[in-house]
Amino acid sequence: MTTPESTDAILIIDDDVTEIRLLSEMLLGQGYRLFAALNGKDGFRRALEHRPSLILLDINMPELDGHGTARLIAGDPRLAKVPIIFLTGAAELSEKLHAFAEGAVDYITKPFSAEELVARIRVHMRRPTAVAQESQTPAQDSGAHLSSGDRMVRKAQQLLLASLSEPLKLTKLAHTVGTNERKLTEEFRRVTGMAVFEYLRGERHRVACEMLLHTDEPVSAIADRTGFNATSAFTYAFRQRCGLTPSEFRASGGIGATIDATPTPATSAD
Repeated sequence: MTTPESTDAILIIDDDVTEIRLLSEMLLGQGYRLFAALNGKDGFRRALEHRPSLILLDINMPELDGHGTARLIAGDPRLAKVPIIFLTGAAELSEKLHAFAEGAVDYITKPFSAEELVARIRVHMRRPTAVAQESQTPAQDSGAHLSSGDRMVRKAQQLLLASLSEPLKLTKLAHTVGTNERKLTEEFRRVTGMAVFEYLRGERHRVACEMLLHTDEPVSAIADRTGFNATSAFTYAFRQRCGLTPSEFRASGGIGATIDATPTPATSAD
């Protein structure tokens, strides 16, 4: 895997060659290095290869759409801090909320102007510190400045992470942090925007990604560590979330059997 060739590299992931060419024309004069991929899986591989400063991502793509691609990127600790901007013709509020839930920092609807695109890219490229702060896990902050509700949620998050293989039932979790089920659910949604076990599913996936990429533990052991009774159930859930099996994900990260990482010929100013 190569070292990134520029700190101002942008990866465009879009299945429309014409769209990639248009974006390249908009950005080439701004001094950015550009790379492109025609699908989400290749986009993930190219992101690992070039470690871009920012990713422009379409939503509607075959096989692995933009939402799945964003989850895959955000779930990889090497790419989690890379800002993702969705570029799409879907203007519905539900699509926008979905995109932000998957980790997008911005959402631009088509048609858009070159000036708007460049301005937004510049804003997000100037915010590495903010991105890093947002990606902190609960253990990275003392919590001294938090409200009582925030501290309750923080403690619940820590308990969930510590017991991924056998997660506490909601009632037991609430009792352990000194509240009831309804109050914990309300506070959890307020702080994280998610239900308790929606957050738990995300943590299971994050830990699984880290283990797949940074250990040689068998998939069955990782399934057990993250609370799955059967490897087949873990494989199904993992594939549903990011479009790859655990073994494919591990291989695409350079651990285990090598898969074809040859970029799709095409279209960018690579």
